[in-house]
Amino acid sequence: MAVGAVVVIGLTTLALVPLLLGLGLLAAWLVAALLLGWAGLEGLAAIERWIENDPRFQR
Repeated sequence: MAVGAVVVIGLTTLALVPLLLGLGLLAAWLVAALLLGWAGLEGLAAIERWIENDPRFQR
């Protein structure tokens, strides 16, 4: 009985490893997507400021 419990606990632990790795990768992907989206918006804002201040784009 004790050996079976050790085997079941061991297999359950091994089954959780890919699940936890997948959750970690998903969280990292979401953080990266948010950061890249924020950086993209900041980049567009910088281009807009540059166009507004550059005399070549003035009428």
